[in-house]
Amino acid sequence: MKKQILITILSLITTFASAQTLSLDSCLSLTLANNKKINEARLKVLQAEQVKKNAFTHYFPEVNAGFAAMKANDYILKEEVPEMKLPVYDANPANYQSPTQFAYFPGMELNILDYTNLGYVAAVEPVYMGGQVRNGNKLAALGQEIDQHALMLSQEDALIKTKQQYWTLISLKEKMKTIVSYEQLLDALYQDVSVAYDAGLTQKSDLLKVSLKQNELAGKKLKLQNGLELMGMALCQNIGLEYSSSLEFSGAEMNSRSVENYFLNADTAIQNRQEHIMLQKAVEAEKLQKKIARGEVLPQLAVGVQGYYLDMMDKSSTNALVFATLNVPLSGWWGGSHKIKEHQIKVDMAENRLSEISELMVLQIQKSYKELIESHQQVSIAEKSVEEAGEYLKVSRDNYGAGLVSTSDMLEAQAMFQQATDHHNDALCTVQIKLAWYLKAVAGGRP
Repeated sequence: MKKQILITILSLITTFASAQTLSLDSCLSLTLANNKKINEARLKVLQAEQVKKNAFTHYFPEVNAGFAAMKANDYILKEEVPEMKLPVYDANPANYQSPTQFAYFPGMELNILDYTNLGYVAAVEPVYMGGQVRNGNKLAALGQEIDQHALMLSQEDALIKTKQQYWTLISLKEKMKTIVSYEQLLDALYQDVSVAYDAGLTQKSDLLKVSLKQNELAGKKLKLQNGLELMGMALCQNIGLEYSSSLEFSGAEMNSRSVENYFLNADTAIQNRQEHIMLQKAVEAEKLQKKIARGEVLPQLAVGVQGYYLDMMDKSSTNALVFATLNVPLSGWWGGSHKIKEHQIKVDMAENRLSEISELMVLQIQKSYKELIESHQQVSIAEKSVEEAGEYLKVSRDNYGAGLVSTSDMLEAQAMFQQATDHHNDALCTVQIKLAWYLKAVAGGRP
């Protein structure tokens, strides 16, 4: 399965690289595949999986094996038995108190223990640990779930960043189109004024005014080109591609869609938010920590088996035994009770944080929706401004051709039209971005 995914991703990247054109959907796909923060979150999920597997091993016996060997330079126990006379007894008990015969003992040296070899294997199975093993496994599984939701949250954050950068880039490209169009108008106006000046029909100041506007527009164009390049670099970094000036971002048009259909009740929507789910899991985790703390002060029962091999004093032996241990932490009850209360306070704090963040998320959703509606209304206002500015430019151009308005009035009409067009592009871009943020707030970015 992983191999198929890798092949698909490589094929996708190869296609994009050859075409040098990226759409919004392509950028979103590349974000999920290449984004650094998403990859880091994936690694944390894998790490949590190993923690969970490690916790599961605590259900099984703990097996230990060991070997110890000792060799001394000399005997550890060295004693000397002195010479003596040892009583000799016959079978008559009456002679035990007063022996009449003795045997001579010449004495001897006792040299004991110059080496020892010991090997052992032991297995201990926890029978009852106050619920620590069971709750520890639940906590590990819960940690993996939290990291999985954190991964989904990282994906949502990376995708919203991609959308924001993409639509900003598209907006800048539209502004460049507007500047190019304005540049053509100014060039045509400059030609008209130049002809009129050569014919003595206008003053040189009019020609200079147009030239100054051209210089001003050239500065704006240069600044916009740099902005386009930097935004393209930022987007490529986010989606995990090396930036190239030959890359094109297209395939989507900014339009003013109806936004009322996207409305969702805020109280219901927060239940699907990854942040809300993670906070709920955090409350569960604190409750499990409290149970583990309670288990530490409960009796603990374990059974085990052990076998060993002993080689000492030129003799070897093997043996095996079974045993059971019962640990009752009497002195731990006092301190343990305070630890349990500490964890209860942490549970209360987690529940309080869940309640507070839930309220803030409801406010965030409501605010996000109002901003979306406002941005949609701004588009309508901007469209009307473009229409009026276009009409004003047409009238000014006709009047200028008839000699009824000055060059300054003509320049002003052109500037107003460019400004209105730029505001319209900004409003369309803002709608796309506000919609993306609202969808993230209510559905994790899914329409």
